[in-house]
Amino acid sequence: MNGNGRDSSTATASIAVVGVGPVGSILAAWLAKAGHYVGVVDIDEPHIAAIRKDGIQVEGFREAHARPAEAVHRCVELSRRCWDFVAISTKAPVLHTVMPDAALLAGQDGYVISVQNGLDTEGEIVDVVGKDRTLRMIVNYAGAKVGDGRVRMTFFNGKNAIGMRSPAGEAAARRFAALLDAAGLESEFADNVRKFEWEKTILNAAMSPLCALTNLTMRECFENPAMNALIRALLVEAIAVAKADGYEWDPGFVDRCLTYLSKAGHHRASMWVDVANRRPTEIRFLNGRIADVADQRGVPAPLHRMVAALVEGLEQSWTSPHR
Repeated sequence: MNGNGRDSSTATASIAVVGVGPVGSILAAWLAKAGHYVGVVDIDEPHIAAIRKDGIQVEGFREAHARPAEAVHRCVELSRRCWDFVAISTKAPVLHTVMPDAALLAGQDGYVISVQNGLDTEGEIVDVVGKDRTLRMIVNYAGAKVGDGRVRMTFFNGKNAIGMRSPAGEAAARRFAALLDAAGLESEFADNVRKFEWEKTILNAAMSPLCALTNLTMRECFENPAMNALIRALLVEAIAVAKADGYEWDPGFVDRCLTYLSKAGHHRASMWVDVANRRPTEIRFLNGRIADVADQRGVPAPLHRMVAALVEGLEQSWTSPHR
């Protein structure tokens, strides 16, 4: 409690959201709707123009409409203020390009949060601002952009998890989790957020790259017998790597993962969208990172290494001078 008797964990905060695709837009909308001072940054000029004019409209599974206080194209265009939190929700491959400016927004006292898919994405934040001011959010909702300033939330499966990279960041992680939860975007503090990080990475790495490589929707991929067998094998292999890394689940975890993935509809995985648009994918932070950890721990992960190599080869083909 502060001197006025107000719970400081949910007191009004200033939050910059860098990257307002579906995940960032939903995050920004709920925080702005709750009365926090929100600034959003994205290189998509028509999207930002629409947000500046009419705010962010979220429809679908849940609905919200709110106008952030600031909407700009570059971090340096945000007002010179002390931002309590800087949430990075760009795709993981471009994290290193936005971190220098994001660090300036956080100043000396603010915290930078990785709001991204993949394993150890927050490591690139640590390299710039240090462990004590680095947080991690594991997002359990998803959406799709349906127009400039408009996003459809497609699902919300359980609470988001927020944790930190060092004990010094615990109070900030607890505060961010509390203010998100109070805003209606159910979230909780996780003292071992890396296990949540592993769990989501295992799920994403099992099917998203297969959709990108085969041009199948998520439902089509899951219901294809050959793909389904490969999904199961990727799950089993990744779970073994996680165990070697110190994280373990009960014997029913594989079946729970399959049940979760079976609920996917006839929509495109985000990696498929990246491939279709010839953009760098998150493969290095998903299957590639699982394979790297496997090498470090001395356990095999040939399937994840193979899938990572296939997607990376596809990316290379886009810039090949021989095509």
